[in-house]
Amino acid sequence: MTVSVCIPTFNQAPFIEDAIWSAYNQSIKPIEIIVSDDASTDYTNSILERLRNEIPILKVITQTVNHGIVFNVNACLKAAKGDLIVRLDSDDILHPKYVESFLPYFRENINIGFGHCATFEIDIQGIVTRLRTLYRKENVQNSTIALKESLEGYKVTANILIFRRTTLEEVGFIQSKVNFAEDYYLACSISDSGYSNVYLSNKLASYRVWNDNKKIRNKRKLSEIVGLNVVFSEVIEPAFLKRGWSLKNVTRAKERQAIRHSDCLSLDLYSLSEKKELKAELLRLSNTFKAKMVYYSYLHGFGGVINLNKWFLSKIKNLVKSLISICSN
Repeated sequence: MTVSVCIPTFNQAPFIEDAIWSAYNQSIKPIEIIVSDDASTDYTNSILERLRNEIPILKVITQTVNHGIVFNVNACLKAAKGDLIVRLDSDDILHPKYVESFLPYFRENINIGFGHCATFEIDIQGIVTRLRTLYRKENVQNSTIALKESLEGYKVTANILIFRRTTLEEVGFIQSKVNFAEDYYLACSISDSGYSNVYLSNKLASYRVWNDNKKIRNKRKLSEIVGLNVVFSEVIEPAFLKRGWSLKNVTRAKERQAIRHSDCLSLDLYSLSEKKELKAELLRLSNTFKAKMVYYSYLHGFGGVINLNKWFLSKIKNLVKSLISICSN
């Protein structure tokens, strides 16, 4: 089986060279590395021009204007010719045996649509800060289980995945029209089409997490909640209805997701009008009595108790996760 590595990028000049070399230095070489540059304004282009002369399989797509995540990722994926396609963000790193580790699974099981793995989380200097693993053991998960588990969110450790190209073609690549939660949308679409996914417990990649001093993540919160609404309305709910499954679990899951994201209503970062926008989008996600009470608490300065409860539950979750990881190794 042949492999392409796709690296969509925008203004990631300090890191993109490491990402490209990590793709090239695989124990089983890809037939091509495709970088799609979404009109970067930093020195990304000069790095890509130099690497073109050093890496013969490197191909570069240059967008003339900034199109956004979905368009740029799709342009990269659609250009790939390999039987398998690795999607790698330009600030992340593949470890040398990433491709080699997945190949046997895709060869032996034609129903696998995508693969993902445990990862190292690294900071801006590349220093490992923690391990990212899933509760599940290393295995192939069928589409039914994957769809039901998708109610709790995007079930990967990081957005570093390997896809079967024909699966991407069948689902029409990323069909979402919004630029956040697009990967969650794609994973659910693949499960809805009946494809399995495989999870490997080996740490085969490094995922970079930034010190968000400029509060960029918080500033894009509205777009993230919009993305969640799109995933549920366009993929998950139709998938459940098609199978004759009850939507009660979907409604409860939307409530949990809304409550999870509702702490943004307490941030001084947002103006009153922006908080109204956020609340309106959260209400689209869930308008249950419980959700509304949580929104009210955050908006009126009573979110401290909720945050303490969240912190306590997250500590328990991480402890259980660590114990499962130890027992499975």
